[in-house]
Order: sequence, then structure tokens, then C-alpha cells
Amino acid sequence: MITLEKLLTALDNSHDGIAIMGNDGTISYVNQSHCKLFGYDQISELMGKPWTIHFHDNHADRMNQHVFPTVHQNGFWAGEVFGRKKDGSHILQYITLAKIIDEGILCICRDESKDLNLGRLEYLTTNLGKGIVVEDEFQRIVLANRQFCNLFQIQFQQEEFIGQTVSDVIKKLNLIIKNIDDLKIEFELISNKKEPLYEQRIYLSDGRTLEMDYLPIYLNGKFKGQLWTYTDATDQIKLQNSFIEAKNKAMASEKAKTAFLSYMSHEIRTPMNAILGLSEQLSFSKLDEEQSFFVKNIRDSAKNLLFIINDILDLSKIEAGKMSFQKHPFKLRSVIESVENILKPKAEEKGLSFSIEYDNTINESHYSDEIRIRQILINIISNAIKFTQKGYIKITFKNLGVDKSSQIIEFRCLDTGFGISKSALNHLFEDFFQDNQIGKNIKELGSGLGLAITRSIVKLIGGKIDINSTVNSGTLVCIQLPLEIQKINILEIKGTNKKNNHLLEGKRMLLVEDNNLNRMVFRMMLNNLKIVIDESENGFEALEKIAKNKYDLVLMDIHMPVMDGPTALFHIIKSHGDTIPVIALTASAFKSEVNHLLMLGFSDCITKPVDQQMLQEKLGNYFSISHDKGKNEKLIQDKIIKNLLDLSQGDKVQESKLYASLLEEINLALVSWKECIKTNSWDIAKKTLHRQKVMINSVGIDSYDLLIHELEDDSLHKSESEHKLMYMQLIKLFQHIKDRFEGV
Repeated sequence: MITLEKLLTALDNSHDGIAIMGNDGTISYVNQSHCKLFGYDQISELMGKPWTIHFHDNHADRMNQHVFPTVHQNGFWAGEVFGRKKDGSHILQYITLAKIIDEGILCICRDESKDLNLGRLEYLTTNLGKGIVVEDEFQRIVLANRQFCNLFQIQFQQEEFIGQTVSDVIKKLNLIIKNIDDLKIEFELISNKKEPLYEQRIYLSDGRTLEMDYLPIYLNGKFKGQLWTYTDATDQIKLQNSFIEAKNKAMASEKAKTAFLSYMSHEIRTPMNAILGLSEQLSFSKLDEEQSFFVKNIRDSAKNLLFIINDILDLSKIEAGKMSFQKHPFKLRSVIESVENILKPKAEEKGLSFSIEYDNTINESHYSDEIRIRQILINIISNAIKFTQKGYIKITFKNLGVDKSSQIIEFRCLDTGFGISKSALNHLFEDFFQDNQIGKNIKELGSGLGLAITRSIVKLIGGKIDINSTVNSGTLVCIQLPLEIQKINILEIKGTNKKNNHLLEGKRMLLVEDNNLNRMVFRMMLNNLKIVIDESENGFEALEKIAKNKYDLVLMDIHMPVMDGPTALFHIIKSHGDTIPVIALTASAFKSEVNHLLMLGFSDCITKPVDQQMLQEKLGNYFSISHDKGKNEKLIQDKIIKNLLDLSQGDKVQESKLYASLLEEINLALVSWKECIKTNSWDIAKKTLHRQKVMINSVGIDSYDLLIHELEDDSLHKSESEHKLMYMQLIKLFQHIKDRFEGV
């Protein structure tokens, strides 16, 4: 009887290499012959290692894709493969793989390298579908298959290659290969280097493209020849190029769409600012009942139009994958109270009962996107009010418990409105969908985008939405939102900051705006705040007034004739530094464009249309925190000190060297960028920035990532003034750092 001990002894003394690998792919047994076959001295060097240790990446991929699936399906596979020895050289081996039930795979290996001959190679290469050439150690061809001749359209017999070199053959292909002289030099370099090479492209005169692989052949550690393989990759490359072209077209289309929407946003929101602003100011005056009715309807209609514009812009952001989600501490109860103050009067105007129930176990503070949460509530509740003629709107907020670090809040909105048919429910979240049956009863249906946008925001937050409805019986909307718990209570959400009103009285401001109506609206709003106003129609006029007068603040439109906002800002900073704060006035609703304006150096940004309260809040908050200038620079400096101390590990000499290196790089950048601003040499400026990124990242200046990314992005159009302003931001930062650390 064969005992386990006898079996193991037989395996250990076998001439063939034997290995067993477990189901997870790690080697659990090898004999000494297997170690010797692959150039290892000790069995322990292989135990517990993955089977891929015996293969180069491309051969390991072949095993994964073709060999192991056969073993798992049929239980057996045998054939020749190229393995990898410990020293990295190749070894041709004949392996037999057999599946061991519940134990893994048994592998028996035999060295076939010594039997590597022309007959074997011819057999191996006949049906590979690749053009193959094999050379000996003296670079003489010993094999060239028929596929090689077909690829290069060679008319003579493959036997005629024997004894020639690849370079000799190339000389005969002068008409078929482009740049043949360069290719000959490349072949010599590859042969001399003797390192594997994959997917090197060769371009033929008839328009085809071949991919070439090169593999040196070693037997017993000695170089014995080299293998060249060629594949026609023309169709594959065309397909890749078509994908790239399609991608580029899609990106260009997306940029054009974004540019168009940005333009339309500006063109529509600019007159909307005048309509809403003037109607608001008119409502502050003494009006009779009929006039008040007209003004109210003008304002309501303008706001409705603005909601539709915002819906279309939000939809475009969702489609482009650019819907922003900004997490900040906020109080859900305060958001709900704000929404209630806006929408409850509308419900009561229609004679509807409006109630909100709030679960007191809901955390006081959360960490999420307050604006998007507010948008969800307003969309759902305003729909309920719009589509309910009598009865009630009942809203509940319930705590469903905690999942990880988030509290699951369920928001329900139940109404007694028209209800929704089953057929309409199937299309409810589609863009621009309108229920025709409901439309008969409602004059203003809106854009048909509210629910589509709401569902996208809910998914973005990680929640879910469900709607149940019956015609003539009402609708129930149920939304579950995971809101991250804010452990430390935050301050009350600021409303109108009345305590800052006294900071505005008597301030002198320059209003720069080319639109007469918008100037009139801003003038009236600013007069209400007892601010002294001066006006200009464009940037050039503004520079003339700034040269003659002293202003506490400049409110400047971006798009103006004669001289636009960024160009005027550049001249203001160049002449006055940071002494004159400039707030941008823009009709753009895109956050990316607002961020861009802040990166240019504008002190803040006010988006049109703007009402009295918003303007009062913005200006009041700005003047209340203006004393905090330089806080960001100090944070950066503190971070640099910490990182340099960490790098030096307490070594004062090393610390001194690090400071010296930092200042050397800063001085180099300052000299380069200042010269580039004078000469408009943006390619040189970008090269300097690329060099400085190593230093910027290593010392921790990460708050300027967006600015650096925009400067490096060639797909974004940047005017000369925008280039100058952004590099001036970096110069200002580097100068602060230089002033802080010089002499340390």
C-alpha cells in the first residue's frame, strides 16, 4: 500500500518540478526540482507566494484569461508556456495542470528550453495569427513565418530570410515602411538593449499600422536569440481613435453647451435683476390697493420665470455631472422654518390648512448641503400647494435612526390635491414631463423639471424618494435622507444681519455697471442702506474715478464694453494693491464661474438678480469680517513650518537647509512670474508653475489647488488680464511666504 509518506518522498525526489497552489492562488507545496527549474535555492522562497511569481505580466494575463478557465471547466490543461526565473529571465516549459477537488491545482513543470529548435518553433508559430521572426544569438534569422510575409506584403519565400538579420530584411521593404531609416536605428537600439518591449508601432505606406513586440531569449542564463512578433493593429487603432474623437467632440459639445448656458444665464438674469429690483423698490413706496396688486403680480411672475431659468441651469449641471454638493454645518429645523415662512402664506392664500410635525429626537445640528436640502423641500412642498385646490398640506419629519455616522431623516408631504394617474406616475421623474390632466386645472405648470432635479439631488445626497398618488385623492411624497451628524452644536443660522447695518452707513462705494436699469436698481438699494454712491459705466471710467477719489468698496460688473471687470481689477491691484476691495457683480449662476472670479482676486461675488435683503446681508457680512485679512496666509505659513519641522526631524542643520531651499525656489518663481506678466509669456509661466508644484505639494500649500489646476488647463480660455490676475495671486502668496521666512 502506498502511504502518504511514500507519496511525498516520491514527489520530493521527482525529476520534474511539482507545485500545488491553493484556491486563493498561493503556492502551498513545491519540490526541490521545481525550485531548481526556476532558479531558487530554497523551498521557503516560494512557499506562500502567488503563482504569478513564475510569469511576466503578459504571460500571467494569458494564463488568467485562457489557461485557468480551461482547468476549472475541464479539470486539466497541458501545453508550453514561457515562465519567469528568479533572475527575471525567460524559460520555456511544458506544464501539466490538474484540478484537485477542494484543494487547488497541481502543476507539473518540465524544462523544454534545451529542446527549443526550429521544428518546434515552426509548429508553435504556424497558427498564432502573428507575424513572427526568431533570431539566434548572432542576430541571424532562424525562423520567419508566413504571416510575417503576408503582413509586410513580401513576395519571396520565407526560407530566403534564413541567415539574414532583421536589418537586412528591412532594407528590402523600403517601399512598404514609412521612415525606414529611423526604424533601422530603432531596431539596433532594441537589439543592443535586450529588454522586452511591447506594442511598438510601425507605420506602413499603405496606411496600415503594425504593433511589434520584442522578447530576448535566454537559455541557462545565456543569451540565445530574440523573438520579434508583429500584429496588424490598424482596425483597433482606428476604433481607439474614433472613441477619442467622439470623446473630444462630446467634450467640445459640453463646453459649447456650458458656454451657451452661461451666456444665456447672463443675458436673461441681467434684465431679471432690473425687473425684480425695480418691482421690489416700487413695493416699498406708497401704493393704492390696485397698484399693489399689479406690483405683486409682476414680482410673482418674475420670480416664477427665474425659478424656470434656475431649473434649466440645474438640469444642465446634472447632465454634465457638475451638480455641486457642498457640506457645511447647518440646523435642519432652521431650514424648515425658513421654507415654512416662504410657502405657508401661499397655502393660506388658497385657503389650505398647512401643518408641520417635527420629531424632537432629530439632532439639533447636521453636516450636509443646506442649499440642496432647502431646494428639495421647496420643490416638493410648492408642488403640493400648486396642485391642491382645497383641503390640507401635511408635512412630517421623522428620525428613522442612525446608520454609521448619519441620521436617517424621513420627510413626508401629504396633500389632498388632484392626485396623479398611474400612467403619469411612470413618467413623473422625466425631464420636462407635464401631466396633461392636471394641466387643465392649473394655469402655471412651471418647467416640468422640479421632480427630475429633486430626484437627482436626493440620489446625490445618498437618499431615496418614493411617490404614491390616487387621482382626486391626493399625493404622498416620501423622501429619506442620510444627514451626517454634527457632534458640536453650531451657532444659529444667520438671517438678515441687522447688527452689521451700522457698518454700512456712510460708506463710500463706486458702482461700475454698464446697464442703466441695473445701475438704477443698485443705486436705490444702496441709498436705502445710507451708502454714498458714485457710478461708472465701464472699467476705464472706474479707473479714472479711483485715481481721483477714495472708496471703501467697489461693486463691479464683469461683462462691460470699453474695459471689462477683470481688466479693470488688474489695473486696480497693480496701482493700489489690496487697499481697495472689489466685489464682482455677475449674472452667472454657475459655481465654477463664481470660484473663477474669486481666484482672479475679487474680494467677493454677488450673483444677480439681487434683492435688498441679500445685498444688505452680503455687504454687512463683508465689512464685519474684513479685519480678518491675512488669516489664510497665516494658516499656510503655520502648515509650512509644521511640514518642514517634520521633514527635518529636529535636525537644525537640515531644517536650515530646507528653509534655504524653500526661499531659493520662491525667489526663482517670483522673478520668473513677474517677468512673464510684463511680457505675457504664459508658456514660460506655466513651466515655472510645473516646477514649483513639487515644492507647493511638499510643504502643504494645498489651498491654491483650484487656481493651479485652472492655470494648467489649456482647454479653458483665459484672457491676458485673467492670466495676469491669477499669477498675481500666486506672486502675492509667495511674497508673503518669503517675507515670513527670509532670515529664519
